[in-house]
Amino acid sequence: MAHKINRKDGKDSIVYAGATPWHRLGQKVNEAFDAKTALREGGLDFTVEKTPIAVADSQMIIPGKFAMRRNDTKDVLGIVSTIYQPLQNRDAFAFFDGAFGKNKARYEVAGVLGKGEQVWLLAKLPGDFKIIGEDVCGKWLLLTNGHDGSETVRAKFTPIRVVCQNTLSLALRDGKHEVRVQHLGDVKGKLEIAGKLLTQAGVFFDEVQSVFQGFTKKSLKAADVRNFAVRVVAGDTAKYDDLAPITLKSVTEIERYHDTGRGHELRGVRGTLWGAYNAVTEWIDHSRTKGDIGYMACGRGREIKQRAFSVAQSLIVGAN
Repeated sequence: MAHKINRKDGKDSIVYAGATPWHRLGQKVNEAFDAKTALREGGLDFTVEKTPIAVADSQMIIPGKFAMRRNDTKDVLGIVSTIYQPLQNRDAFAFFDGAFGKNKARYEVAGVLGKGEQVWLLAKLPGDFKIIGEDVCGKWLLLTNGHDGSETVRAKFTPIRVVCQNTLSLALRDGKHEVRVQHLGDVKGKLEIAGKLLTQAGVFFDEVQSVFQGFTKKSLKAADVRNFAVRVVAGDTAKYDDLAPITLKSVTEIERYHDTGRGHELRGVRGTLWGAYNAVTEWIDHSRTKGDIGYMACGRGREIKQRAFSVAQSLIVGAN
């Protein structure tokens, strides 16, 4: 799947509200916006269709295979089968509008990746939760919809640390962190059911708060921070002295973010597992992405952050 932000008519297909986000791209609106504004200003106001595929030299139709084509640009986004059911962006956003009730969730970032293979939206949910002292996380929901045949519709709870805007991508073992709907059958009907599941946001964030607070209680020395970084980027059995130069650079960057990153001066951050975990998330969001939101939210960056969360959890379990 392509991860770069789409450009159309000379503009990045992304819209945001409030302060300039880390990616520094897109069109700014003054206030959190509605679905209509997101579609228009973010370049998401396109439709897709399943188009039969023919052999070029004979025009013979290939049975059971279709091209997913964007109607405005005519770009082919992917190849799908007969049973694949597209979900238009306007319908995905309509579902999101109703998932929590009017004015309960605020759209703040929306955009398009690649040629339109994936669209995504971040919305702020009511309330924040405290980790330690002045260190607070906001409650967000990430919605993604794919048009290339490889992605399900996803709605995922995503904590974002206020002090640095790091997206704390994580997955809990019981699957409560996200809802998925396949592009099969009655997609709209399934989304209505999914919307009911999203009301469990409070339960998810209560559990996440407890886990993160546990991270603050685990002290780490400099050597422990280094070992944590090595495990995250190279695996549980990797040795620092054996790392390749490019991997060694990644470990050094994580150590630097632990020592000097955003929010490191807050009580209970530097010298704790919470500080080491956030060093990884800041490294991904503010260094590795370089404007590539797909990498951070949907690609390798998300995988690394999930790895950091899993390694941190193992250290807590091992200490008990």
